[in-house]
Amino acid sequence: MSFGRLTAAWGVALALGCGARSELWNEDAGPADNTGGAPATGGSPGTGGEPALQTACELIGDDPRVAGIRPDQIATLDAADFVSGDATSYHWRVEMEDCDAIVSDSELFLQGENERLVHFRPSRPAIYRFTLDAVGVDGVTASCELNVPVEGIGLRVELCWNTSTTTDLDLYLHTPHNEAPWFAPGSFNVIEGLDENTCNTSNATASLRDQPRVDWGYPDSPLSACNTTSFEGFLTLGRCPNPRAADDNNQQIATGTTERMQLDNPFDGQTFRVMAQNFSNGPAQPHVFVYCGGERVGAFQAPIIPLDFRVPGPGDFGVMWRATDITAHVDATGRVSCTALALRNSLSIDDTRY
Repeated sequence: MSFGRLTAAWGVALALGCGARSELWNEDAGPADNTGGAPATGGSPGTGGEPALQTACELIGDDPRVAGIRPDQIATLDAADFVSGDATSYHWRVEMEDCDAIVSDSELFLQGENERLVHFRPSRPAIYRFTLDAVGVDGVTASCELNVPVEGIGLRVELCWNTSTTTDLDLYLHTPHNEAPWFAPGSFNVIEGLDENTCNTSNATASLRDQPRVDWGYPDSPLSACNTTSFEGFLTLGRCPNPRAADDNNQQIATGTTERMQLDNPFDGQTFRVMAQNFSNGPAQPHVFVYCGGERVGAFQAPIIPLDFRVPGPGDFGVMWRATDITAHVDATGRVSCTALALRNSLSIDDTRY
């Protein structure tokens, strides 16, 4: 939403060097495939007929080589954990997927692509797909394909679009307690119609904009849960509420970024509806991704009609896309998983009904 202005200056300082494998560095202190990496291909024969490079690429369960990686925190992957022997060079690659592949200002960070140690800051709680190539002393390459898990808690929803540096879309998460309209009955525009029935970028970010903070009855998480790039503004606030939203990508507060909403502690059986609204009525191709418990459980793309996700005139509420219904499942240990289903007849124009 393009009203209000918040200027924020922030930086991430990285202290890089050799260290223990797969360690976390945090100096400010359809479904995801988590079946593990495939065995390596290749290898180089040595003088005794043995390969110059030996590989151990398969990741099983809570593999200590990649354990403990969390979104927005720096981790270190060590090539020596996967390829042993006389290597003369290394090269790491990571696939750009989900919102990392769509926005211009992804929070994904990779440093040391041609070193034994690669430093990695993921932006989402799901699998990241790496390829590691190592060259032996005889010039033959051995490769590993690694599905590196990134831990996640609760429910996360992300919205991104191809024109995120020029068009203002907004992400909404509806309360599970009712099926009230997306905007207050009798209102004549989005800003006037915002209310407590949705988590949005005016009532759930660290800095509120003319709205009371959304409260659906969930307890706060420990403040450390907000010690991430997306939600670090809550550290100054002194609390880490549920639900909460990252900054609004409205070209003023942020631009070229992903909009995110997080709820760490949904209750078992609750269903949350997700909606994306075109606030500026500019051209866009929006995508919604849903993550629960460290797995991607849904990926959705808006209908192609209307063209470019906009209408000839701005109207009162414009294009609204109800992307998915997410149902939370909480087991006896408190672990959250989800199902995310696409909705039929999900797009409307100036129709605020649930």
